[in-house]
Amino acid sequence: MKRVCLSLIFILCAFAAFAQAQYQPLIDLKPGKTVFLYANDAAEALKAIDDPVVAKDVECLGLQIKEECEIAEPEVMVGNLGQIARINHTARFDLYLPEKPNGKMVVMCPGGGYAVVCTYGEGLYAAKWLLDRGYAVAVAKHRMPNGHWTVPLEDMQNIFRYCRSRAILWGVSKIGVMGYSAGGHLAASVSTLYVDAATRPDFSILFYPVITFVGPFVEPGTRRCLLGNEDYWNNRRDYTADEYIQRQEQYAKLKAHYSLEQRVDANTPPTFIVHGQADDVVPVQNSLVYYSRLVQCGVKSELQIYDSPKHGFCFFPEEISQHDWLAPEIRNSLNNSLERWLNNL
Repeated sequence: MKRVCLSLIFILCAFAAFAQAQYQPLIDLKPGKTVFLYANDAAEALKAIDDPVVAKDVECLGLQIKEECEIAEPEVMVGNLGQIARINHTARFDLYLPEKPNGKMVVMCPGGGYAVVCTYGEGLYAAKWLLDRGYAVAVAKHRMPNGHWTVPLEDMQNIFRYCRSRAILWGVSKIGVMGYSAGGHLAASVSTLYVDAATRPDFSILFYPVITFVGPFVEPGTRRCLLGNEDYWNNRRDYTADEYIQRQEQYAKLKAHYSLEQRVDANTPPTFIVHGQADDVVPVQNSLVYYSRLVQCGVKSELQIYDSPKHGFCFFPEEISQHDWLAPEIRNSLNNSLERWLNNL
């Protein structure tokens, strides 16, 4: 019996080691600092995360959480693009500072439908591309909203406040935001729902972003994770008629509020948008309606639409292009266009 138990333990340990190994990033890049927004103790915070990309230098800000997102289970990594699920009190960002700063910084919002954050394919790898060009980078690992719609934006605004307060020290004069899919929705939220000069980005980069929560081009999974599912809002059994009507009105207002094409105005920062016409998850009309509104408001913007890419082509640096599913000529065109646009800011 003892031999059987030892064998079982060995198998379980081997499986755990294999699972951890298969989720390692494809490049060896570590952040200079990892900053926990709400934790008070670095040792406890590090024990609570499932993430191989973490700095040796850890800072805990101990900020007060305004709204809990009610996730009891610990966070876990669930995929080889660095998808981390159930982030809650361990919300944080990884900071990368270049050897030769060019004066600009990008705060990254990885996608994942507001259910996970894809911290490699839409975080670490893009950070490498930017870092090589002199950009400072912060990769956000924000809380999952779980139907608490204020939570991701609160985390992003706290990251912006931290970065603004240290920008001069880092040689940074402009701080922008970059987001993918649902992270594109969050980046567009940062760009349109800011509360002051510190939380307003100087520029915005959106990859295949979710934009609208109303009409025929909604990506329902993103809306559901941010605002709660339809059954929750349409529940009539547990409420009086007046309460039900009030809830319906609240839900309609929330969908309109987070339909970010309706939030664009002349003060929205300059924006670069990328989308694939063949996107089978987030319809390209999301980018079209946002860009149209930017043009109407006179905001300096650029829209790149490629005919063949489907959803989630990420932003890989050259070193791991063999793992890429985007045609090389499209990748080169995208890289060159984005680099040109950033240089001209």
